[in-house]
Amino acid sequence: MTYNEVSAQTIGTVPSKELNFREYLTRVGKNNLNYLAEQLNVDIAQAEIIAQKVLPDPDLEFEAADETFSLGLGYSLELGNKRRARVKLARSMAEYEKLSLEYYFQELRAESANLFLEAILQRELLHVKTDSYEYMRQLSHSDSLRFLSGEITENDVRQSRLEASALLNEVYEQEATYKSALAVLNQNMGATTDTLTVPAGTWEMLEREFDLSTLIKEGLEKRIDLLASEKGIEISTNEYKLTRAERRPDIGLSLSYERDWNGFLPPSRSLTGGISIPLKFSNINKGAVKAAKFRIEQSNIRKRDLALQVRTEISQAWYNFGYASALIELEKTCGIWDVEF
Repeated sequence: MTYNEVSAQTIGTVPSKELNFREYLTRVGKNNLNYLAEQLNVDIAQAEIIAQKVLPDPDLEFEAADETFSLGLGYSLELGNKRRARVKLARSMAEYEKLSLEYYFQELRAESANLFLEAILQRELLHVKTDSYEYMRQLSHSDSLRFLSGEITENDVRQSRLEASALLNEVYEQEATYKSALAVLNQNMGATTDTLTVPAGTWEMLEREFDLSTLIKEGLEKRIDLLASEKGIEISTNEYKLTRAERRPDIGLSLSYERDWNGFLPPSRSLTGGISIPLKFSNINKGAVKAAKFRIEQSNIRKRDLALQVRTEISQAWYNFGYASALIELEKTCGIWDVEF
């Protein structure tokens, strides 16, 4: 087979189907395995709330001797609203997990959108390289005819064939890159690569305008990571309250009944009750309380730092969007195709 008979061929035949952007995001939200796993964190946090509502179990004691036996019941009475503090902390943690899940979903949608656009980009690059190869293949065929007619030398024909061969290699490489991008789309939707998903759509310029001050205001009010940071302050506060509540001593209550083994004679029996109060000398050490207070201060500082980060990220995105829009407008008006982003 002569070189001018070679054309760009596919690396391998894999079934494919088209999918638009909206349907793609819908499938990502329903079938992404990592997202489904993250959803269980909310269920786990809800179960923790139920677990923290449990009350201390009573103790049943039985003792026997040669002449007597005793049956006792003991119970630890929690003071300081420990159970309420535990439940409140668990609820804050559950709300934090919900915000974390929503933040994860937003990040997943953003990443999925980038992957969808990346697949379109690789497809367009494949078209460009295929067209370049076809042009060079036709030129090589033309050079072969010109060589037969004596218009050019054999070196010129060989050079055009080498250039066409190099372009064909680029086509194969680009096709592999394109299909790899399609495989990532399938993975994001929780699907195998038996059938590749081909993105439906083309590059389109979104004619949109944004106001920087409005974007920053909405970001500070609605950014999920910032709302989660506020919930983190609440969690630190509830941890501090629980730490203080756990310093309160628990009271032990006991009730016991004692009698002898004689069933026919008048029995000798007694009923006793008791109370025990632990001496919390360990409360002299207030290290745990101080650490909890420092965590509250730390959470507040992190929130302020995150708010500053939100402002910076929004400003950077706004500047980059304006720069990209200006370059596209410059290309449209001046026809500059070699502008690099």
